[in-house]
Amino acid sequence: MSAFEAITGLASILGFVFSLLAFVQARRASNAARQARDGILIRTLADEFELACVKLDRLLDLLLHDHVVEAAMVAHELTSALSEIPSRKSPYLDAARKDELLNLRAQMQIVEQEIFAVRGQPLVQKKKQNLIQVCQKTSSTLRENLGTIKKDLDLGGKQ
Repeated sequence: MSAFEAITGLASILGFVFSLLAFVQARRASNAARQARDGILIRTLADEFELACVKLDRLLDLLLHDHVVEAAMVAHELTSALSEIPSRKSPYLDAARKDELLNLRAQMQIVEQEIFAVRGQPLVQKKKQNLIQVCQKTSSTLRENLGTIKKDLDLGGKQ
C-alpha cells in the first residue's frame, strides 16, 4: 500500500465521519426549530385565549351597564374568535378542550342572538341576569383553559 492510498483512505474515512456529524447536527437543528415554532404557536394560542377573556370581560361590563348596542358587537367578535380558535389551533388542543370551546361558542351565539333580538332596547332584568350568568360561566371556563395553557408554557412542554 502506497502512502497516497493510505492518505486517500484516511481522508475518505474522515470525510464520512464529518458528514455523519453534520447530519446529526442538522437533525438537532431541525428539531430545535420545530420546538421553537411549536412554542411560538402555543404562545399565540395563549394570547388568543387571553384576548377572548378580555372581550368577555368587556361584554360583561357592557351588559351590566345596559350598553346593548356595544354588547352586541363585542358578543359577535367573541363568537367569531371562539369559532376560529378550535379550527386554527387544533394540533395544540386536545379533543376535550376543542369540544369545550365549541360548546362555549354555541353559548355565546345564543347570547349574541338574545342581545341582537332586543334591537338596542334595554334588556329585561331577568334576561340580563341570565346572560350575565352565562358570560360569567364562560369566562371561568376560558380562564381555566388559559391557565392550563400558561402552565404548559411555564413547564416548557407542549399542550
